[in-house]
Amino acid sequence: MKVSAPEHPSGELGYDHPSYLDEASVERELRRVGDICHNCRRCLPLCPSFPRLFELIDATDEEISGVAMQGFEEVNELCFHCKLCFNHCPYTPGEHPWEVDFPKLMRRHQLFRARRDGVPLARKASTRTDLIGKAARLAPALMNFANRNRASRILMEKTVGLHRDWVQPTYHSETVGRWWSERGPRSEGGNGRVVLFTTCSGEYNVTEVARAAVQVFERSDVRVDVVYERCCGMPFTDTGELERARENARANVSLLHPYVEAGAKIVVPGPSCSLLMKHEYPELVGSGAAREVAGATQDLMESLLELGRAEKLDREFPRPLGRVAYHAPCHLRAQNVGFPAQRLLKAAGADVVLVDACSGVDGTWGMQARFHEESLAVAEAMLKRLSEAEADHLATDCPLSALRIEERLGIRPEHPVVLLRDAYGMAPE
Repeated sequence: MKVSAPEHPSGELGYDHPSYLDEASVERELRRVGDICHNCRRCLPLCPSFPRLFELIDATDEEISGVAMQGFEEVNELCFHCKLCFNHCPYTPGEHPWEVDFPKLMRRHQLFRARRDGVPLARKASTRTDLIGKAARLAPALMNFANRNRASRILMEKTVGLHRDWVQPTYHSETVGRWWSERGPRSEGGNGRVVLFTTCSGEYNVTEVARAAVQVFERSDVRVDVVYERCCGMPFTDTGELERARENARANVSLLHPYVEAGAKIVVPGPSCSLLMKHEYPELVGSGAAREVAGATQDLMESLLELGRAEKLDREFPRPLGRVAYHAPCHLRAQNVGFPAQRLLKAAGADVVLVDACSGVDGTWGMQARFHEESLAVAEAMLKRLSEAEADHLATDCPLSALRIEERLGIRPEHPVVLLRDAYGMAPE
């Protein structure tokens, strides 16, 4: 196979580069990378995008040049940005002169399509997490009832496009911010300082995770500040709303940078959010402050493991956890930090079964009715391994993976930090 050098590799182009959303440049890169992937096929089992790409190429005698652009758009629709193919690929930037970055190319193509076609109102509705969370806080019982009522879910599927079986998150009247305003910090910080960015999911839905994180850090004499003003911006990257994502990134950099200057690490309890803040904020915002915020950001369990390695984490766990089936999310694996939750749960005495398989959700893709069957096919291996683990607890760092597990297995998994709090024998706050 003869492969030309990339004219404008998507992994190196910034969002503002004049060729980034140029139609001819995007098409050339799609064909170049598609040809490489077709001849390699290493990523065939990862997601629906690659089988569809290879089917399109195999169906024509002209190989990659015979694939219509509509075909590439079908491939793009099936990509849910799990990013597993990047670590799987032998041709990535810095490792090979072909400079293949399939996830970046799919994002580039998605943004091009969003600029060309616009974003449907129904898709936008699912990304306004702060608006939904603030509205739900006024009448959480009503929102939770609507999210579980079959008739309203069928209506939601027909109007917004969210599958009727997808488990919607639970909303609470007391957000983490309201709880924190009354509680405040209770440690002087002899072993360091962190600022907990709760994320929209943590702020409005799985509020126990932030509370447990505060308890676990403070048990080891780490000062915790809790902040949240708006979503990290990840949902907007799912729909291709680049300026919305940038707006949120700029606001969060302004919020968090003073804490970084004061020596705090930024701790994020959701791997999709921590991945975006680490890897995308410098490019989205393009400032020194954004780079410093990205450099100071850690996933929650990554931060606790670092505390343990420094021998500053309390290692007395009086309450046994038993057997834990732990699902490692794709966006955590994409950060190349290992499996910190697995190591910490083992340190707490748990018998941990590691399940490193995809949940098939990743953002809003797996919630949509039109991709529901494809999403379940991706999640099949994860669900099977969790079911067969015969565990006392199911755990995952990802709130969206937790909803998929609850949808299919009827069990709501716990965040690993909640299990650590329980292993310490601390009562929930």
